[in-house]
Amino acid sequence: MAKHKKWSGLTATAAVLASVTVLSACGSNGNNNAAGSASSSPNASASASGGAASSGAASNEKVTLRLFSNLPDRKSGQGLAEQTVIDNYVKENPNVKIEVEALAEEPFKNKLKAYMASNEPVDITMVHGGAELSTLVQANYVKEIDPAAYEGEQFNFLPGVYKSFTFDGKLYGLPRNSDYEVIYYNKKLFDDNGVKVPTTFTELTDAIKAFRAKKIAPMSINGKDLWSFGELYQNIVQRYSGDQNLILDAVEGKKKFTEDESFLKAAQYMAQLRDDKLFQDAFMTADYGASQNLFTQGKAAMWYMGSWEAGMATNASLPEEFRNNLQVAKFPIAADGKGVATDLIAWNGGGYALVNSSKHPEAAKKFFDYLFNANQWAKVAWDTGAAVPAQKYELTGKESEVQKQLTDVLVQATSTPGASFIDYGTPKFKDDVQNAFGKFFSGSQKPEELVAALQAAADSQ
Repeated sequence: MAKHKKWSGLTATAAVLASVTVLSACGSNGNNNAAGSASSSPNASASASGGAASSGAASNEKVTLRLFSNLPDRKSGQGLAEQTVIDNYVKENPNVKIEVEALAEEPFKNKLKAYMASNEPVDITMVHGGAELSTLVQANYVKEIDPAAYEGEQFNFLPGVYKSFTFDGKLYGLPRNSDYEVIYYNKKLFDDNGVKVPTTFTELTDAIKAFRAKKIAPMSINGKDLWSFGELYQNIVQRYSGDQNLILDAVEGKKKFTEDESFLKAAQYMAQLRDDKLFQDAFMTADYGASQNLFTQGKAAMWYMGSWEAGMATNASLPEEFRNNLQVAKFPIAADGKGVATDLIAWNGGGYALVNSSKHPEAAKKFFDYLFNANQWAKVAWDTGAAVPAQKYELTGKESEVQKQLTDVLVQATSTPGASFIDYGTPKFKDDVQNAFGKFFSGSQKPEELVAALQAAADSQ
């Protein structure tokens, strides 16, 4: 079994501090360049692989590359950012054609498993770090890369971001975003109904009751996909324990889910949220798109989701009233807990990997390197408001209010775990844990039963 390289809390803190340094140095007006920011290397795209010639322009051979993506919307958000980088590369390298196959999240995951099983000759694929990438590594489907090749200002990766892409000390992909959990909320719904944006668990309970009384779903969630329950549980455990590493230690067997009271208290609070009807009706049948649509249509007051949805604020296909009222809140704290609002559940989950069965490995590597140049994905994703990159980025002064709020959440963070606990163990552990949450939220299972199921998953991985 491929194991993650252990990442110390010090490194996790360094990543947060690096973000603080970069963003503070830039300033909100974007007039001051941060040391090592994207704009400090104006020729980065030419030097990515040793100059423009080596990026593919020197060869007249026609090459078609296959990119497998989980971003089907190519006109907004991260899909637009990804397509923009592709268009930039093809413009500079007219001999290269890049065919994109893009599916929504769950169909993407299923087809990637099929591609892995058949050793399909894709050139570059989007990957989810952690347990899912571990499966691809064990099948020898993705290629090992040299981390030393991506050091320095040319790429500007934040320290520690390779954690979920590293197995047995070897790197098998690169992250595209800094992922962290927040609560998106509709300010108009809160204002119109006289509800306070919750900063504590008690206030969250009050908000649930208030919105339910108005027949408004308090919070939307993609229950069918199951994984959001895992992030929610990790968030609640941290709020009680104050320890970002506690749940990761339990996955590794250093602690037990059944012996630390924070795990049970978190399960008890999740049972309360379930029974108080925090989530929309029929939430267990809602996939990612359905849960987002409910929120963006103003039918849910909140959406528990990650920083990768920054692009909602600039997505012209969404209602203008919604975009004007979209806000970001930190996850509430427990009055009887040790966690604070600046403890952030953050990791680097999504990225890209090179595929071993590629028919054009050299051309694929050249585009891969170009994609991760500091002035390509990182710059485009930030400038378009699509996401918060895993690389240093510069504030332009044109950020949306949501981008500013997400930036504040990140730079104010005093601790991060560096990993999502459901992805920290084996693929079997992830499946078992997600199924446990599915059973818990589908019925009336007791908190003690959930904790026991989590322990069983940790023991049997």
